[in-house]
Amino acid sequence: MTGERSFEHPSGRGASDQRREAAMQLGSIRRSNVAAIAQVILNRGHISRAEIASVVGLSPGAVTKITAQLLKAGFIAESETRATNHDLGRPRVPVGVDRRVYRFAGVHLGLRRSTVGLTDLAGDVVAQRVAEHRRRDSESVLQEARNLLAEVVAADGGNVLGAGVCTGGWVDPATGVVREQPVLGWSDVQLRAAVGDLDIPVFVDSSVRALALAEARFGAGRDAANVVYAFVGNIVGAAHLLDGRVAVGRDAAAGTIEHLTVGPRSGTRCNRGHTDCLWALGSDVAVVQKARTEGLIPPRGQLEQVVACSLRTSDPTARRAEMLLRERARYAGVAVGVLLDIFDPDVVVLAGGLLQAPNLLPALHKAAAERATRHSDVSDLVVPTGLGPYGLVRGAASLALDHFYRDPLALLGHR
Repeated sequence: MTGERSFEHPSGRGASDQRREAAMQLGSIRRSNVAAIAQVILNRGHISRAEIASVVGLSPGAVTKITAQLLKAGFIAESETRATNHDLGRPRVPVGVDRRVYRFAGVHLGLRRSTVGLTDLAGDVVAQRVAEHRRRDSESVLQEARNLLAEVVAADGGNVLGAGVCTGGWVDPATGVVREQPVLGWSDVQLRAAVGDLDIPVFVDSSVRALALAEARFGAGRDAANVVYAFVGNIVGAAHLLDGRVAVGRDAAAGTIEHLTVGPRSGTRCNRGHTDCLWALGSDVAVVQKARTEGLIPPRGQLEQVVACSLRTSDPTARRAEMLLRERARYAGVAVGVLLDIFDPDVVVLAGGLLQAPNLLPALHKAAAERATRHSDVSDLVVPTGLGPYGLVRGAASLALDHFYRDPLALLGHR
């Protein structure tokens, strides 16, 4: 986590007034041009103004004008190292995202814990707090999230532009309401309450779509136009992004794959009455329940203990634990094979408890290739998440970051 670095926040009334004045001047510039330049700077890292002009198709003068105001507003910073320019004229000074001033909050509400943190403008996590749920009712969990967010914002001291809040299940981003969260047992819960009294824009969506956005912007799908994201954990779901836009669906239910039939006719039913579906056979909940029933782990044991058991070569139960995880990988692979046929993506990004046994990815790849119509080898096409250990915060915060990079002035104007 980048939170161990020391940030000096430009502060004081003068600095704040200067940033506000610069933002007002940016407001008179065509918003799409500001967004295009901000996006190029994020994607390319440190880049000269001349290179920006070439990429976005604007005149050097227009780029200079916009970057000057972005610099004053605290969005970008000039590199200390000047780029070498062998041509005549002034040296080119690269600019990059300024990580010091602005923050985005991310709030992820999971089955067992709440994870809350802050990212900088580049999407890197600078602070994180985690709390195990004492109770799982919505009021208790939302209060827990509010407390964590208040702590992390007070400790960091950055200027928070917006927040993203997500949880698993069926979430409507237009209303901010969790219509159904099956593992927590919630329905009709307003998630915007998770940020408390902070006067900032709040964006809400499902965990799967939030994490998919983060993968497309910062992770394993960063260089791809057509991205499929598949999450197999306590929650099971998928998301599809085309040119950076995630499909939500008419009823906010796009990516519902948990009840896709993936197994043989074993008669295994999920809590909805579906037989041999991905939830019933491949979710963390299903794997853990089987392991508990068979005595592989204690009655309150979790997935981590199933994985640990599978790796104990001297333990007679290890083979059965390994088989449970291998079967789950194959079931997930069948679902991935279906997604490959439907979306023909550039990449499929995997995430969730499924990846706690990375040694079984070949089993998933094999099952996906067998199920897909046009692929004999998917090992380079189906890849693990690239978000790192702080992915939950990056995912949640990406709901706000995505809006920022599409229209930087909209969120700054709120300030």
